[in-house]
Amino acid sequence: MSSKKPVGGSLAIEIEMRAEAAASIRVLGQRIERQLTELQQLGQQVRAMAPSPARDRKLAEYDEKRREAEYRKWTLIVQREAMGLFNHDDVEEIYRVPPRLS
Repeated sequence: MSSKKPVGGSLAIEIEMRAEAAASIRVLGQRIERQLTELQQLGQQVRAMAPSPARDRKLAEYDEKRREAEYRKWTLIVQREAMGLFNHDDVEEIYRVPPRLS
């Protein structure tokens, strides 16, 4: 039998809130990973296409997905800061948004 007392009161609420925040960050990271994979594939398609209206449409799709990835990465950073994490070097290294294409 454990001699530790169960966590209660405001500490239990704090623990639950931090667990929810961590889960939210994990899900957002997974979404960003999927989106970056899609973005990389789309970028390869755009680079392989000859100049044409179809390429222009694909490039516009790439640009939109790239903006979405940048926004999701920003929301991840905001959520991390809300949890007291202010060094985002790991975020910048792990979630590298590819450059713009022309």
